[in-house]
Amino acid sequence: MDLWSRIAGQFGRPSGIFGRLAGVIMANRSSNLERNTWAVSLLELKSADRVLEIGFGPGVAIQKMSEIVTDGIVWGIDHSAVMLEQASRRNHAVISEGRVKLLLSSVSDAPDLGGSLDKVLDINSFQFWDSPVESLQKVRRVLRDGGRIVLVHQPRKPGAKERDTDDAGERFARYLREAGFRDIAIKKREMKPVPAVGVIGFK
Repeated sequence: MDLWSRIAGQFGRPSGIFGRLAGVIMANRSSNLERNTWAVSLLELKSADRVLEIGFGPGVAIQKMSEIVTDGIVWGIDHSAVMLEQASRRNHAVISEGRVKLLLSSVSDAPDLGGSLDKVLDINSFQFWDSPVESLQKVRRVLRDGGRIVLVHQPRKPGAKERDTDDAGERFARYLREAGFRDIAIKKREMKPVPAVGVIGFK
């Protein structure tokens, strides 16, 4: 297995030295930064929001959200200790202020976050969730009435095509409906090497 294959295999659950390299790539690749910025914009955040990112990776979107959410709180859960380390380092100042809280956890066994949430975000990790509909139902239960969830995906597998983006959007929308979310909207952003899709649902 070549070096890139070893690193690419780490994006689902980064660990060890190759996981650290995957985190560096996620934090610096221009398409990732563009996708994160777009994903955060779909949340339409307010300064007092309580927001959760599931699968925060190296913490780039957490950082962007904390610049907007100045009177609320930004939570993050990720099942990779390597990503928790990198994201905690990147967001050290706002964590020290108590405005960001990052936890080592998966969505299927997420802890009590001390109250209902206004917004939930997932960027390119939803495809790794176990039991996606059941997990989305758990997320829905912790959202306030009218709360918003945003699932953003850009296919990264070798040879990915625009059809893969469209298929992901349709599949994610179906899962959201099955989990009880309403007013589902699918948005698309032209990017390189393939477009990204954002699927939005409301409780």
